[in-house]
Amino acid sequence: MAAAAGTWAFSRPAVERMRRLLLEGGLATDCLQEAMADIENDEKTGRFVVGRGGYPNKQGIIQCDAAIMEGQPGRFGAVAALHGIGTPLAVARKVMEETPHSFLVGDGAVAFAKDQGFTVEDNRSMMSEQSTEAYQEYLEKGKSLKKHDTLGLIALDTFGNITVGVSTSGAPFKYPGRVGDSPMPGCGLYADKEVGAAVGMY
Repeated sequence: MAAAAGTWAFSRPAVERMRRLLLEGGLATDCLQEAMADIENDEKTGRFVVGRGGYPNKQGIIQCDAAIMEGQPGRFGAVAALHGIGTPLAVARKVMEETPHSFLVGDGAVAFAKDQGFTVEDNRSMMSEQSTEAYQEYLEKGKSLKKHDTLGLIALDTFGNITVGVSTSGAPFKYPGRVGDSPMPGCGLYADKEVGAAVGMY
């Protein structure tokens, strides 16, 4: 049996893609990352505060948080305050698989992403027309936004492996370096092969 679930209505395309990949025999982590990237890297969905096209911090820089957790004990990786990467969950997975660490933040996360072959883009290419306009209005009028959605996905493959992942560009116009609860294990996400998985967003 394979299963896929996601948070919020805008995750539906990712959930449907994940389900197709799982039914084709894909592994939970691979399917989740691929489906997550479709949403993260599309500025049209950035208005939901995810990845490319998301809302920037107070300094106008998009900083993303992302985490991934597998159902096997100790299989967790996360990044926070990561800029210039359209697919932050892919970097979080590299933290899980390629380092003895669990969590990298800020400039350290960016340096690690470069070491892993990711291209760090100029912030202008990460911004969408909508996020640019919203930031300009924030500067001129001090008008903040209450939007703060996070994309959360859960994948269960036909082999019984379960993986959960989250990705967000965080609260609009947040203080630089702010890390939310989304990438925290046991807070924003959790997975245990013997029990199940959960992702919690507000």
